Amino acid sequence: MLKRRTSKVQHRRQVKVLQANVVSPRIIWFGILKSCRKLVRFALVLGLIGAAVWGARYGIRHGLMENEKFRLQTIQLSPNPILDERAFAKLSGINLKGSLFDCDAADIEARLYALPEIAGASVRREFPGTLVVDVVPRKPRVWISSASHGIAPRDPGSGLLVDRLGYLFHCPAAMFEEASKLPVVELGEGGEVPVAGARIDHPEYERLMRLYKVACNEIESAPEWIDTLVQSRSWSLDLRSRDGTLATFGLGDHERQMKDLKAVLEDAREEGEVIESIELIPEKNIPVALRGESAPRAILIDEPEPVTAPDRRARDLQNLLNR
Repeated sequence: MLKRRTSKVQHRRQVKVLQANVVSPRIIWFGILKSCRKLVRFALVLGLIGAAVWGARYGIRHGLMENEKFRLQTIQLSPNPILDERAFAKLSGINLKGSLFDCDAADIEARLYALPEIAGASVRREFPGTLVVDVVPRKPRVWISSASHGIAPRDPGSGLLVDRLGYLFHCPAAMFEEASKLPVVELGEGGEVPVAGARIDHPEYERLMRLYKVACNEIESAPEWIDTLVQSRSWSLDLRSRDGTLATFGLGDHERQMKDLKAVLEDAREEGEVIESIELIPEKNIPVALRGESAPRAILIDEPEPVTAPDRRARDLQNLLNR
């Protein structure tokens, strides 16, 4: 018997919700009051934050910046030939009657490093009122001169010194007496223009400094004894001493040539003589000219005995041997 086939259909009810916004003057008024309360609360928070910031700044100013205890009382500057306290105060731009907090250590260090004659600087604040400044001046090695660039030798105004790292700087007044004892390196044309604060870049300078280094190793008190170093020719270097001796070197083999010079100088000193010039390029038979050397004197010798005429037999024998 067949069953009756049925199906159940579920019908969903669609519910339509109607949302109505009711606007009335009373509702608008309460909305305005609510917004005003938020604004007042926000303004109060901002006011409290502003008051706290102002109070902190006021407290810092009156408690630290304007506190007599933290006023700048002492500038402890390391001894150096470049800056004294007055010059340092002008360079750094600090207020000598102000607070120690007004002294910007990083800015002061940057101003010191801007001076070509300063190799290093350190600035720190030591409370309650001391500013400690350590300055490391550059140590000069030689002077340079260049006619083509208008640089005079050992000029306290426009002259230029070079330190061991090759940096150029003008000679401070307090350093001039000691620096005047250093030799001068004369430079010809070519290379970069020497400028204070930059490193020297000149081919002749490198060659002459190699010779100067050997001289310092071989000869005692070479920096005070040497007056000028110059490349006079493309194949030779000249060294002139303060006592007027002119020594000519080649472009190489400086160690051997310097030892020869030292030996000749010692021999001349023992003999009480002064060398005017010496050519050191030859390994043997070195030409040397002494100062004040006159023309060779004539040396008197005994007159020769008169020669008697040989006899005939001896003359015939001599003619026979000469055939």
